[in-house]
Amino acid sequence: MTTSKISNTANALQNNGLILMLLSATSFAGSILLIKVAGDDFAISFWIITLCQFSIGLILIPICFHGKRKATWKKVYTDPWLVARGILGGFGIPLYNLCILELGAGRSTILGSSYPIFAALLAPLFITEYLKLRHIVLGLIALAGICLMIGPESFRDGLNGYDALAVAVAILSGLIVTIIRKLHATYNTATIYASQCAFGFIICFPGTLMHLSMPSLSGWFFLIGAALCVAFGQITMTQGFRHISVSQGSSLHLLTPVLVTIASILLLSELFTLLDIIGGIAIVLSCLFIVNDKWALPLTGLNR
Repeated sequence: MTTSKISNTANALQNNGLILMLLSATSFAGSILLIKVAGDDFAISFWIITLCQFSIGLILIPICFHGKRKATWKKVYTDPWLVARGILGGFGIPLYNLCILELGAGRSTILGSSYPIFAALLAPLFITEYLKLRHIVLGLIALAGICLMIGPESFRDGLNGYDALAVAVAILSGLIVTIIRKLHATYNTATIYASQCAFGFIICFPGTLMHLSMPSLSGWFFLIGAALCVAFGQITMTQGFRHISVSQGSSLHLLTPVLVTIASILLLSELFTLLDIIGGIAIVLSCLFIVNDKWALPLTGLNR
């Protein structure tokens, strides 16, 4: 294969990774809105919401992945990195869903979307990947845009317990996406996603039994819809990390709060300030520029 063909193939794979990340961000935005409606309008607990997400994932894995792409279930329970990915995701997702119900879709999403900063800082510690100055700078700009979207009035009472929990989940998410990147050197998408669903189901099942209540028919619609969006978002995100770096993929996921805001305007007739608009533009521009990989700050000591 000639050098030009290799270069074209690499560019095509990177473009596929970017498209997958955009689809993932859109899916997660839809799931956030559906989770909020399911919890507020139908009184469905975050335990039931999360268990449904993991259950749908377990159902879709054998349907969507076949042959060489199928999950290696034995490794899910024996490989330390897969176990770590599963346990961290199994605790992180229900906690994030709790933040959505307690803080609101917008606020929880904005605080949770700070995870690319932590992912960029953690990546050189776990995988052979440069800490890129351009990604950090653009990530900070995007984070500033997220803060503008919240609006100063949202913080007038200070950081409450659920705010702190949302930030903790963001740090956890940064660690998870870094582990996903490491796992892709050995395992396929199905196996990595299976680890989350398997351990998440085990973790959420006791909580679901303690808050067991049957949703109405309409409630099931939002519950299953949210679970399907999360499953699709997880699969496309995990697959996307095969072709782009942690900092690139994580930064593209900053589009999620923007999409949640746009959906709120169109579907819920919510009003947003000039600061919200400026913040949204900052996030979108940061995500667009993040695809440029030319400016890197190598940390050789950490990469070894």
